Amino acid sequence: MHGLRNEYQDRINFVILDFDIRAERELARALGVGRHPSYAVVAPDSDESLSQLFGPLPEARLRAVLDEAIDGSEG
Repeated sequence: MHGLRNEYQDRINFVILDFDIRAERELARALGVGRHPSYAVVAPDSDESLSQLFGPLPEARLRAVLDEAIDGSEG
């Protein structure tokens, strides 16, 4: 994910939550994210989770999710 973060950071915001920090754990719970690793696409200017993925995923799948989120926000 960190490689994708470097590649996509100029087009999409990444937030990495540390479940050991109470406030971040509460945000994760509000987003419905409760397992590691978890990924959520959150609507701009919102706390609405548009999609969620759980568990280790191949880079191609993560890339497809990021591309879809970017395309959706530009349209």
